[in-house]
Amino acid sequence: MSDALHELRRAFDDGRGRAELYRMWRMGLHAGFAHPRSLGAIGPLRGAAAALHAHLRAGTAAGRSLAALAAERPVLFEPFEAALLTMGEESGRLEPVLTELGAFFERQHRMMLALRKHLAYPMFVSLMAAVLLPLPLLAAGRTGAWAGATVLGLATWASAGIAAFARRAQAYQRRPAFVRARLARTLALTVGAGLPLDRALSLAAEASGAPALVARVRALGLRRIATQPLSASLAGAPDLPPEFHAMLRVAEETGDVDATLARLAALYEDGFR
Repeated sequence: MSDALHELRRAFDDGRGRAELYRMWRMGLHAGFAHPRSLGAIGPLRGAAAALHAHLRAGTAAGRSLAALAAERPVLFEPFEAALLTMGEESGRLEPVLTELGAFFERQHRMMLALRKHLAYPMFVSLMAAVLLPLPLLAAGRTGAWAGATVLGLATWASAGIAAFARRAQAYQRRPAFVRARLARTLALTVGAGLPLDRALSLAAEASGAPALVARVRALGLRRIATQPLSASLAGAPDLPPEFHAMLRVAEETGDVDATLARLAALYEDGFR
């Protein structure tokens, strides 16, 4: 139950904390502050965002790279943010990456608020059932049986309800449109930053959070990815619909890959706001 509760809190409350972390970090970076000073100026956070903040602050103060910090404590990072932080550091474009991460987690927070509102009614009904169904036992004078049934019902409601909330939240974030948006957004940023195609696609696959896509990119090999267009590398990739491939081909033909894929990401994001 404690694991499910942790996942639930992370799914529903973590987006706001991470959005604040990345917005404040970007402001410090824009002002010319070093990472430890920028991160040290950020106010207290809660939950997983607080743990991430502490890890980043201590690691950057020790002179460690963001890629190393993400690899050391992967549980603290979403795939998308680990990939983007690595890319921002490698390309020297960390400030726009922090802007993107702040916006991403703000959108995620709004999405999860909508999901919480959607699930509030069934959770309330199930709670009332756990409380009201044992009442005939109390009316029959079976106080002990009533108390036991009520406690058992509430415990079951708490554990099952939290687990159901957590599963629904996790499934919501793994929706195909969400995966495609992360892939397109990261490709737009990495290509726009001038990273080689093999590195750009590797980071984008990791950012998508889709194990099948990561496995496919790794199977292709870095040399093959580096010597062919992105559209060829992603041809036949799992869960990428025709419009994704069509937009990618348009982007390559026009030479405007980063802007075209950023627009595609925005279209997918409109589907899960």
